Amino acid sequence: MNGKTYKYERNNSTSNDVRWADPDEFKNAATIKQIHVDAGECPACGLPVISDGRTVYVDNSDTHTIILGSTGSKKTRNIVMPLLNMAALAGESVIVTDPKGEIYDACSGFFASMGYEQYVLNFRDPAQSDCWNPLFDAYKLYHSGKTDQAVSLLNDFINICAEPQKMNVKDTYFIDNACSYFLAYLLVFIETALPVEVNISNFFNFFLSHSSPEATEEICQCLAERSIASLNLMGVLTNKIADKTFANVASCVSVMLNPFITRRALCQLLSKSSFDTKNITQKKTVIFVIVPDEKTSLHFLVTAFIKQTYEMLIYEAQQQETKKIPVRLNYILDEFGNIPTVADMPAMISAARSRNIRFFLCIQDIQQLIHKYGNDANTIMGNCENWVFLISRDIETLQRISNLCGGIKFYDADGKSDNRPLISISELQHLQKGEALIIHGRHYPLVSLLPDISEYCFKTYPKISLMRRQLPSIIPFNIDILLTEIKKEEKPLLFWAEVSDHEIFIDNKKEKEKDTIFDW
Repeated sequence: MNGKTYKYERNNSTSNDVRWADPDEFKNAATIKQIHVDAGECPACGLPVISDGRTVYVDNSDTHTIILGSTGSKKTRNIVMPLLNMAALAGESVIVTDPKGEIYDACSGFFASMGYEQYVLNFRDPAQSDCWNPLFDAYKLYHSGKTDQAVSLLNDFINICAEPQKMNVKDTYFIDNACSYFLAYLLVFIETALPVEVNISNFFNFFLSHSSPEATEEICQCLAERSIASLNLMGVLTNKIADKTFANVASCVSVMLNPFITRRALCQLLSKSSFDTKNITQKKTVIFVIVPDEKTSLHFLVTAFIKQTYEMLIYEAQQQETKKIPVRLNYILDEFGNIPTVADMPAMISAARSRNIRFFLCIQDIQQLIHKYGNDANTIMGNCENWVFLISRDIETLQRISNLCGGIKFYDADGKSDNRPLISISELQHLQKGEALIIHGRHYPLVSLLPDISEYCFKTYPKISLMRRQLPSIIPFNIDILLTEIKKEEKPLLFWAEVSDHEIFIDNKKEKEKDTIFDW
């Protein structure tokens, strides 16, 4: 590294208003902490702004970060991997997306050495994966009496499943109705299933076998009037009679479920959870999310996982006196621009800081974010006080970075004044590998030289091998006996408790089994 941690020649003052930052200004900033990575632990962690591989100055605040760099710009090796190792030394929790699995290979041994709870969601190879059930947190909330939160989680999951269809049509009428239909069936499912039966495989089998007009009407007759499920189903049935749209609506739901229908190993991965989201807030945990980057068919599951874990973490934060989770969580989202839109991302990133949650968003260029989020992209970027630029050929990205750095007034030989940028588009395009232009909070910009992960003084450990695992078997779910009993008035209508204050009949076997899993 030739002893340099930044480009000295870029740090000369040019005016009182626009100039390059002196490195000491960064080092002495209130939010910047000095750490030594060869120590056994660190008192802080965050975005590295100045580093020689041994002594690192990091932003330890709850500030969010956006990292801009095209493919091959070394976002992962110069920023993400060092950041992960520093998080391990500081004992902070991490959820990291890992498109190629290379982050896991480089960092899993280090996390293991630091005593972390470590999980891998491997959508590339489910046989080498821990498990995550996207329906189970909603199930627990629902049967703990927290219906609104449960419905919110279910709606999030449904909308993420529907997003690919919405992107390809102008009129979302059928898809919107399909989302209502989907929600009604999910509510019936989680109302009647045992904990061991709640998974996406059982749900789509239930839906496919009961989604004809006749079966839908039969289920609707077994629901209490004015319940959420009943209102959603009645809307679809009314459309069936008036507009002959029922087949189109049911077909849209089937399309949402298609990614699961032919992937038995994936369904097994999604049939239970290896971890409790609540524990992420209480003990140091790392979750690697490996998803194929060469195809996008499963990217929506990454979006669903991010959204659901965030919602559950916010819920846990609200239970704390401080309204913060006890162990800080870092979402380090490599290739964030390649995953489907995360609903409410602007609100999420706005609210996260006060809950002890940070986001590090790695994207290739600004256009990538605008394509996904439209006008919301500006809100997302505006809530990231750290900007790191490595390299890009996108003209809007280059112009935005140049503008953020400001312009300098100068005078020509005739005494006429003019302005030139502190750093031009051409200069931005010629930053060397390892150089990073950093805009941090209220400080002037700095071009820093950030070393490759191989140049750091972290202790090295072999990766934790991903062993082939026995995926869980799926216990089948059948609602037909219950529907028959309801029609014979041997059991009360489903969701009767939702619309009635009267004591209702309770299936003791189901309640006993449910009680064993809920502690909220």
